[in-house]
Amino acid sequence: MMGSMDHPTSTRSSVAATGSESRARPEPPRRRRVARSLRFRLTFWYVSLLALAAGILLIFVNAAAHLAGIPVETRLYPDPVTGFVYSQQVVNGAVASARAQTLERLQFFSILGFLVLIAGGAAVGSVVAGRALRPISELVAVARRVTGRNLKERIALDDADEELRQLGDAFNDMVERLDDAFERQRQFVADASHELRTPLTTLQIALDSVRLDPDANLDDYRHVADDAKAATVRIRRLVEDLLALAEGDGPLPRTRVDLASLADAVAEEMEPLGERRGVQVVSSVRPGTVILGDPMSLRRALTNLVENGIRYNRDGGHVVIEDAGQSAEWVQVAVRDDGIGIPTEEQAKVFDRFYRVDRSRSRAEGGSGLGLAIVAKIAAEHGGRIDLQSQPGVGSRFVLTVPASPARSGRTLAATPGAPSPIG
Repeated sequence: MMGSMDHPTSTRSSVAATGSESRARPEPPRRRRVARSLRFRLTFWYVSLLALAAGILLIFVNAAAHLAGIPVETRLYPDPVTGFVYSQQVVNGAVASARAQTLERLQFFSILGFLVLIAGGAAVGSVVAGRALRPISELVAVARRVTGRNLKERIALDDADEELRQLGDAFNDMVERLDDAFERQRQFVADASHELRTPLTTLQIALDSVRLDPDANLDDYRHVADDAKAATVRIRRLVEDLLALAEGDGPLPRTRVDLASLADAVAEEMEPLGERRGVQVVSSVRPGTVILGDPMSLRRALTNLVENGIRYNRDGGHVVIEDAGQSAEWVQVAVRDDGIGIPTEEQAKVFDRFYRVDRSRSRAEGGSGLGLAIVAKIAAEHGGRIDLQSQPGVGSRFVLTVPASPARSGRTLAATPGAPSPIG
């Protein structure tokens, strides 16, 4: 059960492709697509604002021209009877005619300039909007090429504006995460297929041995039945572990969990397995240590750690569940054994799925190679982590760190062999 992975010689896995293989949505008519495009809307609003500004300017210019006044002149007229001279203002006809012609030309050229300005503004606005939105078009083109079998596409927006460059970086990060997820899925399916193939092959060989042997007796059938039972137990265990890893990462039910009572229950449950292996299981968690978490998943995590310590121990060895530290934010519980230990170069891999330090021994003892991966998953779901301290020939110590309250669950600590404790 020591985290594991055998490299299969031949694997076949299928991943449902997305993108081009999915049913394409019908495209709207071209006129509707143009009207709904961001480029069209940017150009429309740019031209609308330009027309509004130009229209207001034209109104003020023409109003000022009309208010400039009517050209008049003052003339003096003598009275033939009295001899007095009086003045009279009259309109200068020539000047008035010239002024009217000037206003007409001003209005004509104003309207012509307005139309030219709108047409030119629309062209310039469309070009500018197109250049500004070109990175988005590139992003769309790359997104359409991305499928379940082609996740290596990336978009380069180094010369784009800051906002668009951030959008491109976010897209590339998303595709990178999808690529990693698909790769893990393919590897997981391949490893699971390989792990299931081994007990199925053993079961088939055992059944064929008595089916093809005309001299098989009752003892032979009993021996085959024992082999078949062991194979089915291993398959059931593997399927249960696979289901545990495949469960979603939704919110966990959280209740008050007494770690001392939980550790005592796990030690009592694993005591028969320890006795068969000549290993003593002890719980020494201090009473009164309480956290908020999911008791079922926490119990499974401790059970996997204790079972791991039993399977990789020696005759007369010990597995101890003990306190490892406590603060206002974190609570730590450790599972320590004095078994064979784990080589330093292997410690970073023990939490990987299907990874085994001693593959032949783990298979022979029924381990699925998923136990420590499940522990790491449970720790992450609680916002905590699992750490490993091990020395070959001396033993191993797994430290499970979980938040003391659900408010800390938003901060997840990565599982790291030999990492410093979050508790000072």
